Amino acid sequence: MKKSLIALAVLAASGAALAQSSVTLYGVVDLGVGRVDYDAENLGVKLRGVKTQMQGNALVNNGVSRIGFRGVEDLGGGLKVGFNYEQGINAESGAASGYGRQANVWVEGGFGQFKMGRALTPSYNGMEVWELLGAPVYSVVGNTYGYVGKVSARNNSQFSYKTPVFGGFSGEIGFVTKGDCNSDFEYSCGTNNHKLDANVAYVNGPLGVAFSANKVSKAKTNYALGGKYDFGMFTLAASYNDARNHETRSNEGKVTGVNRRSGFTIGGLVKFDNVSVALDVARDTKHQNAYDSTVKYKKYTNAVVEAKYALSKRTFVYADYLRLDSTNNYGIGLRHNF
Repeated sequence: MKKSLIALAVLAASGAALAQSSVTLYGVVDLGVGRVDYDAENLGVKLRGVKTQMQGNALVNNGVSRIGFRGVEDLGGGLKVGFNYEQGINAESGAASGYGRQANVWVEGGFGQFKMGRALTPSYNGMEVWELLGAPVYSVVGNTYGYVGKVSARNNSQFSYKTPVFGGFSGEIGFVTKGDCNSDFEYSCGTNNHKLDANVAYVNGPLGVAFSANKVSKAKTNYALGGKYDFGMFTLAASYNDARNHETRSNEGKVTGVNRRSGFTIGGLVKFDNVSVALDVARDTKHQNAYDSTVKYKKYTNAVVEAKYALSKRTFVYADYLRLDSTNNYGIGLRHNF
């Protein structure tokens, strides 16, 4: 009898421990039909031989198809530990897209959150506060000025700390060591250079404002300041971006160099029940060589038009047109979140 009671007590304790842990499977499938004329290697020149075709993980898609796992364990006393692993998927073929999106572990408590691994940059998290459309692949902000100057929205080997929220205010800082600042992903890293990344944000009800900055040592600082206000049926957003170490890329997404690109964005979004229509415009004020201001490049006015129809809370149909550096890119697609 005594042994039975002990066994029951052990099982009950195990059940309580298991109840404090959870793992969630999630993901996105996004596919559409469209055309991409943009040539990242030759600004203002259209790609040749382009046809309207199925698009997955392309410039005209709303999001990148992916599958991921999130886990969290409640350690008690307000302390939690968790992880996130996320992999991109090519929904056209079902194959992995060739890179991991997230791979990190974190500890969270009343002190805030400390995270290690591959994760979204503090700069990007700040930008997401005010980006009108929620930073889709066809974001006119991200495609004109990068994610606060960067081709990627993520850092490898990043240590980051995020404060608790104090009256709507929060801050986040990220650090990549000299040994981990890989020049394949950061053009300015070279050798013996580290990277700092940070944001300060204020979010209170319909208002969101954030300042983001990032810097590789011995290189110039990129920064962005933006705000968004939701009036209910209408949302207005604006920003100023100074990508002083703005990464340029190949059509395959590899970082190839840097320039300086600065300017402002302004846009509005109107909602009618399940339908939303938006226009976001970016205008260059500077476009020049990052280290020689006498070398000037053409300044552009870019814009994106988006229309969305929500089929449910997790599924929507969208259409977009992106005018990017004199090229015309458009698509119609379906996105499902699970």
